[in-house]
Amino acid sequence: MTTNFCQALYENLLRNPEQVYLVWPQPAGPPRRYTGQELLQAVAGFRQQLAARGVRSGAAVLVAVPVSLELVAALLGVMAHGAIPVLPPAAVSPWQLVKLLRHHQIRTAAVSEAAARRYGWLLRLVGVRALRPSSVTASLTFLEQPVTVPADQAALVSHSSGSTGQAKAIRRSHCVLTAQHTVLKAVFPPWLGQRDFPLFPNVLLHNLAVGAVSILPDIPWGQLSQFRPEKVVQQLQDEQVETLTGNVFYFRSLGRLLSQQRQALPHVKAVGIGGSPVPEWLLQSLKICFPHATIYGIYGSSEAEPIAVRAAEDAPASPRAGYYVGPVVAGLDCQLRPCGQLLLPEGRTVEAGEILVRGAHVAAAGWLATGDFGYFDEQNHLWLTGRQGNAEVVRGVQHYQVEHVLQHLPGVEQVAAKPYGQGFAVYVQGAATEAAVRAALEAEFPPGLCAHVHFRAHLPMDNRHLSKVRYAALR
Repeated sequence: MTTNFCQALYENLLRNPEQVYLVWPQPAGPPRRYTGQELLQAVAGFRQQLAARGVRSGAAVLVAVPVSLELVAALLGVMAHGAIPVLPPAAVSPWQLVKLLRHHQIRTAAVSEAAARRYGWLLRLVGVRALRPSSVTASLTFLEQPVTVPADQAALVSHSSGSTGQAKAIRRSHCVLTAQHTVLKAVFPPWLGQRDFPLFPNVLLHNLAVGAVSILPDIPWGQLSQFRPEKVVQQLQDEQVETLTGNVFYFRSLGRLLSQQRQALPHVKAVGIGGSPVPEWLLQSLKICFPHATIYGIYGSSEAEPIAVRAAEDAPASPRAGYYVGPVVAGLDCQLRPCGQLLLPEGRTVEAGEILVRGAHVAAAGWLATGDFGYFDEQNHLWLTGRQGNAEVVRGVQHYQVEHVLQHLPGVEQVAAKPYGQGFAVYVQGAATEAAVRAALEAEFPPGLCAHVHFRAHLPMDNRHLSKVRYAALR
């Protein structure tokens, strides 16, 4: 079977060429709005560059372009050409880049002006030709349709955040991308004219395929720690955003500002939080900030998006039991690789294990080991209790349970727990006192389970989401 994920995007953009699909904030002045016609012209222009350089269907092409229209043009241009876009890991070093180019046998790269200045010498040294996605646009008079390729050919190669080690390549085929798109439509049905505000760039492709308008947050992409929540809140109001997605760090910052200002955004209809385990308090607090919105916690992995989705209920889930992520999405098989038994607060024991998934929208052959650990409750809903490399069961408890309890203690900004002997060593960032931390732990867990409590000015977090602890770097 042959296909191309871009076909759905082309059909939608051609059906409504004058509709605005992307709204991009500018350093000064009003945001730039791009219609379907302008997007297709940029994509067609880059495809002409690829053809002129003799890039063939199935060839891998490096795409080293920041989040921008040029990134969209390069990604869709390479994909529509039948080639394979390869996105480098965040903060890639020159040596890592050389290994990536050699591994994928890359001979052509789409680069920004900044990337050309930084890595141009290296690309020339290894014989890779550099193209600029923004340099040419083309007429739609003779628009070429996407090249059909085998359904199992890679449509996109990206990389994980590397929070539990080295960033790994994620290969999504055209078949898998299409299946992920189908699942997202089923779980979050789009509507005509939907105005979405995606923090995750990969949502752009889905939005273009369903016809939603993507309004890009005014943030320094790649430097999330520097974003200004007041600018984002102003955008949400000015653009009358209806749906938005993001990670825990992002929504903690937005929620804190909205709460301080006693401000609510009633025009928002749905909020989705993912990228790491989502604290129960955050889900509940956002219901006040977005009073007419359904607040969703989204659990997935780079290879399987999504795995489980839950809406924040009126009755909060118990932090002591772990992170509640809800029912597994339809069409996905999910099972556990047992690692031990957990003793829950009500005295019930459950079998915990590593979460394995398989299905049409999973970018893996057979069962995918997610590296996450958890259990199923009596309703067959999924809970998270641990992460690979730190998932030892100690006296019926895993580390996420300890962390989630302390996430709800005033004055705790970040927390991590690591198995240590017959208990856990707990690391705390924030103004909470040691007495308060110990009292919260003793109220929920067996005596002496968390005897070692350490305070740190900062805990090491992942570079992409700023929401996942890098346990190996704890000191």
